[in-house]
Amino acid sequence: MIREIKEQFTEEILTEAIKRYDINNDTVRSLGGYESFVYEYQKNNAFFILKISHTIRRSRNNIRGEIEFLNFLSNKGLTVSNAVPSTRGNMVEEIAAENGSFLAISYEMSLGKEVSEEDWNESLYEKWGEFLGKIHHATKGYEWSNPAFKRQAWDQEVLLKAEKYLRPDDVMISILKERLTKLTSLSKSKDTYGLTHTDFHQSNFYLHNGDIYLFDFDDCGYTYFVNDIGITLYYALSYPFKEFENKPEYYKLFFRHFMKGYLKENTIQEEEIVYLQDSIKLRHALLYIYFHQANDVSNLDEKSMNWLKELQRVAASYDPMLPIDFVKEFKSIYNRIH
Repeated sequence: MIREIKEQFTEEILTEAIKRYDINNDTVRSLGGYESFVYEYQKNNAFFILKISHTIRRSRNNIRGEIEFLNFLSNKGLTVSNAVPSTRGNMVEEIAAENGSFLAISYEMSLGKEVSEEDWNESLYEKWGEFLGKIHHATKGYEWSNPAFKRQAWDQEVLLKAEKYLRPDDVMISILKERLTKLTSLSKSKDTYGLTHTDFHQSNFYLHNGDIYLFDFDDCGYTYFVNDIGITLYYALSYPFKEFENKPEYYKLFFRHFMKGYLKENTIQEEEIVYLQDSIKLRHALLYIYFHQANDVSNLDEKSMNWLKELQRVAASYDPMLPIDFVKEFKSIYNRIH
């Protein structure tokens, strides 16, 4: 959580948000939240999510852009959590604070349950890739209704956060610029670049009757499709919900089934797959920024400081994070399909 937001949040803010959505306070349960305050509540025998963000990180129009994209994907038949209006009919409720405003949004609760160790298998990997492929295919036809609603570019947001929360002499700033320059050397077209989720990891979807129900589009932005794939691979390969003795074999197994599903719904070229290791390393570097965003790094205990140094070492290294040849594996999958 950004410290400036956490310091401003009060029970009065929560009470006002609850009032504007006509929520019974007895049904409200905190779910925590990484960059926003997130709550579950019950109304009319159904469950919903109340998220309270802040203008420090998102504008009202920015959130309206998120909601418009959600509606677009829902209309395309994708199972996503739609936003619901307040009692005033607003999709975003603005509550004044000492510095800026808090923004309250409510969403339908996704059907299903959290992913478990039992679910972590080849069937899930393939469905996961298929769902992401559907998003990438659909977004090729997406146009915002108002230029003010256009979401941010992913690389711009990363750099802004780095320059805001890291020390000016932090080596990671120049390394991030170098990595982003390499990734953005890819050509931009409707087949390689578009508005997408950019945070499609295993804690951002539920499973219902074997189907994926995706939520938390707070970070949705414009990026390369290969980068969006890399973000998913970073979490799925580095933090699986199941232990694997032979991790390199697991990496290959996941990637094969994930890409098999993806290629059912969208196309991607070998020239793009070349950048997967860079995308994974970029996501790791983003955790380094998030840690600075949420903590006073001048006052860390020894364990936390050692962890941060190791995070920086890995993020700054030019060695691949994962021992897998994505291009080789992709060729094998692509040739079998075609």
